[in-house]
Amino acid sequence: MGWWLADLSSADIARKVRTRLLPNLRYLPESRLRTCRACRRLSIILAFGADEEFRACLRCRANLRYELLADYLRGTFPRMEDLDVLELDFQSPLRHILERARSYRPTFYRPDTPLGLRRTDGIECQDITQLTLPDASLDLIVSSDVLEHVPDFGAAMRESARVLRPNGVHIFTVPPRPKTFQRAIVDGGKVTHLVTPPEYHRDPLSPNGVLCFWNFGPDLPRVFPIKGLQIRQATTPEGSSGRVIWEARKQTDGM
Repeated sequence: MGWWLADLSSADIARKVRTRLLPNLRYLPESRLRTCRACRRLSIILAFGADEEFRACLRCRANLRYELLADYLRGTFPRMEDLDVLELDFQSPLRHILERARSYRPTFYRPDTPLGLRRTDGIECQDITQLTLPDASLDLIVSSDVLEHVPDFGAAMRESARVLRPNGVHIFTVPPRPKTFQRAIVDGGKVTHLVTPPEYHRDPLSPNGVLCFWNFGPDLPRVFPIKGLQIRQATTPEGSSGRVIWEARKQTDGM
């Protein structure tokens, strides 16, 4: 695995320096040289923000949440080659781990792209609330800071339960918050904000960012009891923001 910056065009590098690095130069002294837990190589962990979300490996782009996911994947799924995997990400620092699977489907989502459409690079358009996959066809779904942007989180979990095999699991991260509540709803195709100001996160497919529909806290399993899934916090909090891995496991006694 080389340096991910080598895969970018000079225009992309210039844009990232202009929009991310230069406005945050005050954080650079907090950068560190250490072994990245995702790519397992000695690297510079570049600091360009106040917390671990903005401290990323210069080799593979992994920040804390991806490092936690990498640790969890290696520890929980030692035989990745036996699994059928879908990832809700098309630029993932976890790809070098997940592509060893029996089948690996990296995905993106755009509302103006037909579901199931596969690009020339093999990446396909999927919506976690209506996947174009058969029942019980996956062993593992991986998503990192995606589900807070899904208007109908319950539908996403029910769809996960549909496509996972018994004991299959959707592992995910979401930004940690004190409690679970809805920030916005979609009614008749129109977004209504329940919390103002609305919160937008960076989106590699949209310069305007992507709207956050949910805050998720430790009460998530109680707020969303999903038939056929056991949702639990799988790791203890880590880092200044208290990052954790969540696990939604398909129950073996059916739906």
